[in-house]
Amino acid sequence: MTPNVDERLASIVRSLSEVVLPHLPPEASLAQEQVHLCIGHLQILRAQMDQIPAFEQEELVDAVSIARELIGSTDGGEATSTATARLRDAADSAGSGHPRDDRKAVLEAVDALVKAVASDGSTQTKARLSEIILRHETERSLKDRRWFAPFGFDTI
Repeated sequence: MTPNVDERLASIVRSLSEVVLPHLPPEASLAQEQVHLCIGHLQILRAQMDQIPAFEQEELVDAVSIARELIGSTDGGEATSTATARLRDAADSAGSGHPRDDRKAVLEAVDALVKAVASDGSTQTKARLSEIILRHETERSLKDRRWFAPFGFDTI
């Protein structure tokens, strides 16, 4: 019988906790810290595993939202126009693949737009770009903080 993902993660946690950690010398404090960190992340993954697809979909929706607002707020030279078209293509094709990959493509296109606007975007576009990105990322940051709040990493 092949163990399911949760059982496999639990097995890794047990191995790290019961085999690796006890055999680390006391002076290997950094290694001990890193093993504890790995154990913690694996436990978080186990706890959130069922919600990960919805979380990734929400991240994609947020990425497309910022893309759409940026697309409608840019003007400038050739680099800005080209980057805006690339961002439009990434946003339009989002949802056709895996949400994680689509989100990455959209955010890479946002990054390219920021660089293009820095080179030949209008003064108004530069100001709007900063405002839009900061507003969207503040909202995304609050969602991310809520995602990890049950694990004591943050007190919202």
